[in-house]
Amino acid sequence: MRAAGHLASLRLGPEALRLCRLTALGGWPSVSATIAAAAADVHEATAARLLDEAVDVGLLDALPDLRYRFRPEIRRQLAETATAEYGVGKCADAVDRVLDALLAQVLPASRAALPESWRTEVPGEYRTAAATVPDGIAVLAAEVANVARAVLVAEEHGRTDTALWLARSLWPLQLKAGHWDEVLPALRDAARCAEETRAEERMAAALHFQLAHCLGETGQWERANRAARAAVTYERAAGHLRGEASAVELLGLLSLNHWEHEEAYERFAEAEAVYRRIGPGEEGVTDLPRALALIERHQGRALRGMDRLDESRRHLNRAVDFFAGRTGAPPEAYNQARALTDLAETLHDAGDDTTALARIAEAEALLPSSAAPHRAYLAGLRRRCERGPAR
Repeated sequence: MRAAGHLASLRLGPEALRLCRLTALGGWPSVSATIAAAAADVHEATAARLLDEAVDVGLLDALPDLRYRFRPEIRRQLAETATAEYGVGKCADAVDRVLDALLAQVLPASRAALPESWRTEVPGEYRTAAATVPDGIAVLAAEVANVARAVLVAEEHGRTDTALWLARSLWPLQLKAGHWDEVLPALRDAARCAEETRAEERMAAALHFQLAHCLGETGQWERANRAARAAVTYERAAGHLRGEASAVELLGLLSLNHWEHEEAYERFAEAEAVYRRIGPGEEGVTDLPRALALIERHQGRALRGMDRLDESRRHLNRAVDFFAGRTGAPPEAYNQARALTDLAETLHDAGDDTTALARIAEAEALLPSSAAPHRAYLAGLRRRCERGPAR
């Protein structure tokens, strides 16, 4: 393979060969014109042309969606040659430019994918670009493997903030699209990095929160609970009431997913009490209506598990109304769909499958195709309702 790579290199022009060598640094799982342009410090159109030249001689493999991949042995050979040809300093600069390019892609994409959430607030220099991203989830999904790699590379280059922000960007992807297995390595590395470097407490809390969520979604309950409790501790140390309440809420969700309904309800009540400690003019006060609507939804889910179906239905109907925009808040299709799903489950438990099926249809119409886990869950719920009452 190394001999084949060497022969392919001889057939390539010097500009394309330089681009391939510099792009091979960092060990990126896949390469786009954006990444290659950053590595070689050239325009994207130039990078795209040179990448195609490398494909023609067999130095690169073409992937779908205008992406490319080096075979591992060829990539190592190109990276070694780059260091010998250009020196450590210029090679480090090339990797730094790729890290900057990834930040410039994924932070605006994260904000664009979930603009209503404080968890996707990004540094000021990336905020304006979010308005130009048509599909943030698609951008994050395309780059998730590179982001996971970049967390480690940034840490190795002494760029701790970069490593942590890259992992933070993945929140919408794990929340809305269910890419838990792909996201988990980046979150584990970033949470560890935050602890080892004694990162700012709110950043550490956010990463442990994301890690706990991902571990919970993959069924790793004990680890998820430890990460969520760490998030609570960090948020309390930072005096961040909004974050503390959200982390306590996550503990409730972990209990709920483990069928511990009464404990979950108690956690949700605790989280609501923390939210209500946020006073006028304090940080997070503008988020309160949305946060309390989410808590009401989760309380409705816990009440269903406790067989308090009338109370559950009332809570869930209020959550649906909020996320549908009927109370004056901006509508949120995703959360409306989730609340409708929960309401359909309660209606099914109560024996009202006709109304439950109508709520399922409403939820399906609100979810994008990227929300594959949630759409699959709705399909299963539809089958249950079509079979008849749960009791």
